[in-house]
Amino acid sequence: MAEQSKSKLPRRRKTAETVRQRADKQLQEKYAEPKNKRLKGKIYRPLSVLGRVAQKEYNPVRVPDNKAGRILGKKIHIIPKFIREAWGELRIVTWSTRREALRLTSAVIIFSVVFAIFIQIMDFIFSKLVKTILIK
Repeated sequence: MAEQSKSKLPRRRKTAETVRQRADKQLQEKYAEPKNKRLKGKIYRPLSVLGRVAQKEYNPVRVPDNKAGRILGKKIHIIPKFIREAWGELRIVTWSTRREALRLTSAVIIFSVVFAIFIQIMDFIFSKLVKTILIK
């Protein structure tokens, strides 16, 4: 009975998209915030707080202001300088998309196979040449 009621409904025609509408739609898709960016915001917020804590210098012991105090009372960072700099570098890296990574990986594999075949052919040719020269 439900099928009969569906068949009685009039069919609607879709209106054709104009070039302008298509261009606007492509721009929206291009500049839409990807899902991983939204996730990055949720992950980045706690990490940014941790980063601010890590940048602070801490003085572990209060010492008198004399030569020994200046040597022993140096301020220390909780996170070592190398890790802080590495994290800063990772933040400015532009990572390739999945599609680009797959395309480049396949190009490397194809090149490797072609080069291996070339090396095998050259090896075969040179081994035949050496055998003919040494045998005769």
